[in-house]
Amino acid sequence: MKVFFRTLAIVTAALFAVYMVGCGGGDDPEPTVAMFDSATPADGGEVASNGSITVKFDKNPGAVEASAGTVSGSGTSRTIKAPADGFPIGALALTITWENGPDDGEGSKTLNYTVVAADETAPEVTASSPEDGAENLDPAKVFEDGIEVTFSEPVTGDLMLMDGDDDVGWTSATDGDTITLTGNAGQELSNETEYEVAGTVKDGAGNEAEVSITFTTKAKE
Repeated sequence: MKVFFRTLAIVTAALFAVYMVGCGGGDDPEPTVAMFDSATPADGGEVASNGSITVKFDKNPGAVEASAGTVSGSGTSRTIKAPADGFPIGALALTITWENGPDDGEGSKTLNYTVVAADETAPEVTASSPEDGAENLDPAKVFEDGIEVTFSEPVTGDLMLMDGDDDVGWTSATDGDTITLTGNAGQELSNETEYEVAGTVKDGAGNEAEVSITFTTKAKE
């Protein structure tokens, strides 16, 4: 009986210790501090009066506000779209503030731009790998290297790799003026097949461009 009560006491003490560690003494966890990382266009550059500015943080900044324009987005990135009547032509000091900042729970950054006339020109494809119209490509190498499309300016949007009317399912990732497509296991390409890279992209002013890039793989050896 003594052994039983001694064992019970040890188990009870252990459970209490675990409970206290799990509770953390009732303290709330420290909030995540997000730091400003970059802006596109870059600070000190030009922005069209009907354009937008994308800002990135190293962590989720929480709620973000801007001194002009409308803020949208999630995760570590936010886009500031020009107001309906546009950013005023000339010098623009755009101040952004965010919730999870380093200074007493708030962050602040002022970006300086020169606002120029409205952008009415759609983005264009300036380069691609594979090139548009390429033939006799090794499907295994295309799968290994992936596909890269470069535009005349930063864009948003996704591209698809199409086999006829079917989306092959490759992953699309956009970074500034470049979109890459990456294949996953089970999405290897076939021989003697024409593929199309297709989709719609937009620039910061909302001008749209339809993308259509085709290439053909070689016959099986």
